Amino acid sequence: MHDLFYSVLDVEVLMSQSNTQALSSPSNVTKFLSWLRDETPKNLFIKDPRIRIFLVSFSMLFFELLCIRWVPSYVRYLSYFNNFILLASFLGIGLGMLTARRQRFWYPPFPLLVLFMVIIVGLNRFELHITTTYVIYYVPGADQNGSTENFYVLPLIFGMIAACFIPLGRSLGQLFSQVKPLSAYTFDIIGSLIGIACFSIIALLSLPPLVWFALLSVPIMLLSSRKTIAFIAVTFFVSVIITWRLGRGAYWSPYYKIVLYPTQPAGYIVDVNNAGGHQAMIPWQNKEPFYKLVYKLFPGNTFHHALILGAGTGSDVDIALHNGVQSITAVEIDPTILQLGVRLNPDHPYSDPRVHTVVNDGRSFLENTTNKYDLIIFALPDSLTLTSSNTSLRLESFLLTQDSFKTARSRLTSNGVMVMYNYYRESWLVEKLADMAGHAFNNQQPLVTTYAGWGRAAVIMEGPRLATIPQGIYGTYVEHTPTGTGKLQVLGQGYYPLTNATPATDDWPFLYLVDRSFPLLYVAGL
Repeated sequence: MHDLFYSVLDVEVLMSQSNTQALSSPSNVTKFLSWLRDETPKNLFIKDPRIRIFLVSFSMLFFELLCIRWVPSYVRYLSYFNNFILLASFLGIGLGMLTARRQRFWYPPFPLLVLFMVIIVGLNRFELHITTTYVIYYVPGADQNGSTENFYVLPLIFGMIAACFIPLGRSLGQLFSQVKPLSAYTFDIIGSLIGIACFSIIALLSLPPLVWFALLSVPIMLLSSRKTIAFIAVTFFVSVIITWRLGRGAYWSPYYKIVLYPTQPAGYIVDVNNAGGHQAMIPWQNKEPFYKLVYKLFPGNTFHHALILGAGTGSDVDIALHNGVQSITAVEIDPTILQLGVRLNPDHPYSDPRVHTVVNDGRSFLENTTNKYDLIIFALPDSLTLTSSNTSLRLESFLLTQDSFKTARSRLTSNGVMVMYNYYRESWLVEKLADMAGHAFNNQQPLVTTYAGWGRAAVIMEGPRLATIPQGIYGTYVEHTPTGTGKLQVLGQGYYPLTNATPATDDWPFLYLVDRSFPLLYVAGL
């Protein structure tokens, strides 16, 4: 990567030398920069200001979405703070438009700023650590902790993205003064909508960033002149090469950058957006005990039709098949992750004729299905990303609400059970989910099992089948010191008393907040 960085510098020096005698003199540097900005009408490829407004607006919206998708894939916690990228783009556009009336305004050209952003992100795999436990951000393999990097990561990324939008905003402001307002806004809106549509199609097709940056270069080159097109083409070419090298071996889904790491004896660790491990695609015998608890509690191949929400690469499906479930509906929102499971899961659970796969949002499927299930599993639904760039809702936010659990209850048979398991990190989150499940099932106390060790792993079960457990086997939930030596030993088990913890509902779908309040973390970030 460092070799590539120096190659970029060599290219820039060679290009500048071809148009100036030397860059050692300040006057020659000024001439070179003036040459780059010499966009007089006679040199432009496209002179119609309305078409230019369309192209600039297309570029701004397309580049904004590109930043929202690409930068968080290397700066992990920006997956949770995409609004910072949105604010940075607005700031850059606004500052650029403020400079539109100034005749003399030195500023680096947009392609050079994009290249600088790519190099900065590529050379610095930023890691942002969250110190608060008031709101949970999943950190696979480690607890949430602080770092001095926090004090410069967000300002640097914010400033870098804002800087990229300044030349685009300046161009748009200058063009607006040349066209009647109604016509200018019409072409502005059309360009913006088409930019959004193009990037949405790219995401739907799971195309890599190489295509994103290559497509971005097209309108920028159309906006250029005969004098500068070579510089712009080479600069974007270098950016494309860097993004290609950074993304080698990665799969790009509509939601994630996905990298697979082989593990022994078979299978892969699935890493999304540099999270350190999102799920393990390994033989079912090696999975954690909480996957198998419901089948141990109700043995004998007693489940006929199971619904697995968040089926991922197939581990939950695999274990259900090996425990005799006769029919399985596996729902997964990410088509790329599902296909990786189809192709690469060592046990090939999706090849079993008993399994029916559905690419859909879990909550949407729950609301629209008319089928009944005797087992509904919420299978580790931690998305590590947001639903969109203008919200703080995560992909699983409306799946893990009290209203969703009520819908799940209506989809259970008269002898069914709903199961949730995950590494919940905090005791208050286990209590909150148990409370939500209990109130959703007519104030019935859920059966909760927690595990010692990292991550506060827990299983929460609720539903009419719990009534078939003989009385006296489980009492009120209580914790004790584990005596075994395994990785995950049972810490506590029993029926969890209900409380008045603030539930996550469809009107307040913020599961990872302790109560109804605005986290100071966001204020501090701003």
